Amino acid sequence: MKFLALIVVLAISLNVVTACTPSTNGMCNPDLLQCCGLQLKSDLGLSNCYGILAFEPECHRQEIENMYINGISGLMKVCDDAVKVVSMYKQFGFACGAGFEGFANNDACMSQIFATKQTQINSCRAKFANNILADYKNHCMYFEQYTGCFNALFDHSSCNAESTWWGCEYARQSGRVVLHDCNLQCSTL
Repeated sequence: MKFLALIVVLAISLNVVTACTPSTNGMCNPDLLQCCGLQLKSDLGLSNCYGILAFEPECHRQEIENMYINGISGLMKVCDDAVKVVSMYKQFGFACGAGFEGFANNDACMSQIFATKQTQINSCRAKFANNILADYKNHCMYFEQYTGCFNALFDHSSCNAESTWWGCEYARQSGRVVLHDCNLQCSTL
C-alpha cells in the first residue's frame, strides 16, 4: 500500500526539470522532441541504446527491464518516470480528445486560467501529493479534494460550467493513472 502511495506522489510531484528550450511559437519541432526524449532517457539512466525511446522500443524495453535487477529501487525508478509520463499523456489525451471542444468553446477564459493560476494549480498538485504520502488509506478522499481544487480554479472565473467540468476532468486524468479504485466522476452541475 505504501508503494502505491509513493507512486502516486511521484506521479503528481512537481519535480519536473528540463534543459530543453521551449517552443516560442507553440509548434513542436524535431530538435525539441529530440531534446525531451534525451532528457527522459537521462532521467531514467538509459545509455545503451541510441536514439529516442519511440524509435527503438525493444532496445529500451530491455534496458529498462535490466533496471529490475536492482530490486525495488530499480522498479521505483522506472515507475516514477513511467507514471509521470503516462499522467502527462493522459491529460494531453483528454485535452486533445474529449476535452477539446470544451476548451475551444471557452478559449479566452481557459487560456487565462493557465496564464494566471499556475501557482494555484501547482499548489493543488503538491497538496494532493503530500496528503497521499501522509495518509494513503484516505486516498480517494484526497483524490476528490484534488479534483475539487481544480474545479474551484476553473469555476471561480469568468468561465462557465463546461470549463468547470474540464478543470475537474483534467485533474482526474492525472490521478487515474494509478488510482483506479476511486469512483470519482466530474460533472457540470
